[in-house]
Amino acid sequence: MHRSLQALQYYTSHSEDDIIRLHERIRSSLASTESLTDTMIRLTGDAPLIPFKQDTVTVDEWQNFLAGKHHESLADFYGMLVARSILTEDGPLEHDEPETPATLSRSQRDDNSPRRQKTKQIAPPRPKRKLPWGWIALLILCFLLGAAGTYVYSNYLASPTSSAPDATVEQPVAVEESTTDDKKADEKPEDKPEANILYVNTRNSNIYRDEALTDVLYEADFGDGYRILEASDSISKVELTNELTGYIKNADTTKELSDDAIADETLLTWVNDNLDTSFVTETLIDLIGKSSAELNSLYAAPDRTFSDDVNDYLFYGNHFFTLQNDRVIAIDWSEADVTNDKLATLAPLQLESDTSAVVTSNSYRLQRFAKDGTDFSRVRLAEQNL
Repeated sequence: MHRSLQALQYYTSHSEDDIIRLHERIRSSLASTESLTDTMIRLTGDAPLIPFKQDTVTVDEWQNFLAGKHHESLADFYGMLVARSILTEDGPLEHDEPETPATLSRSQRDDNSPRRQKTKQIAPPRPKRKLPWGWIALLILCFLLGAAGTYVYSNYLASPTSSAPDATVEQPVAVEESTTDDKKADEKPEDKPEANILYVNTRNSNIYRDEALTDVLYEADFGDGYRILEASDSISKVELTNELTGYIKNADTTKELSDDAIADETLLTWVNDNLDTSFVTETLIDLIGKSSAELNSLYAAPDRTFSDDVNDYLFYGNHFFTLQNDRVIAIDWSEADVTNDKLATLAPLQLESDTSAVVTSNSYRLQRFAKDGTDFSRVRLAEQNL
């Protein structure tokens, strides 16, 4: 799971007191050891699998990261930390150095030891096959007999009395009008235009910065839709934002939904009837497109915030807003009593798995994700701007 999704899942599954205590333990450890690796060992008991690009950070850098300033090493450290089991108390540091296995150099080999010599085995010559002249002669004889028989039949047996062509009266040739079948034969079936939109059909699918798929940029959710810029047999280049692109495996996506989109009014009515919209002061449509400053004026400052390379997230109680370029593009309910069967009462599911489902309208997308270990689901109302 990508670091942004790991931190986001930790935020939605732990209380504010737990999060504050974890941040204080990290701050205290950085103030004493000034090492992200040592802090990881103290809090989880294990060292990181991959060294951090900047292992030593200051407490001020940590505070600035919590305030929303991007720091790549702290983002990797925090995403890896919350993905592990965190110890109740700090664990001991380990500095055991791995033993280097002894290697035997050429100078240490026994000069008297016999060296293996390569021997080349020469295969015995294959006996030359003789040509089957008897069979060849028989085939030639059969060919000549067949040609002679055809000549005799066509010239003497088929029309023995016809020495000259009979005089005939040339008859006019009737030209038939073209039929409907001829028109259908000439008409070529129209090729269905290639779809330029793909949908993610796996949970937590990686989107990479490079075509070699080595650097993870973002982790997409089941049902997220993206516009295709370029495509090959195995990967596709997609548009994440107006300024940002990435690469995704074709095996994790699909270009077709199983049913047509429904009306916007039908989808929004179902959301108002089945989800908690008590925080909506105007309408759900009015919330889509608002800026962070407008959200602060409506609901005051958020309980907590989080950012990754693509989006910003503002948390208010049991729901949060996803902003892209300081504009709300989605609303998530983190503790919704919705199953795939309940979502299917809105419309036939267009994309589904055991833990996720999607229904789209002309302008919006409704996605459902089961929360592991609970009876609740996370439901997202997203703008379908493709």
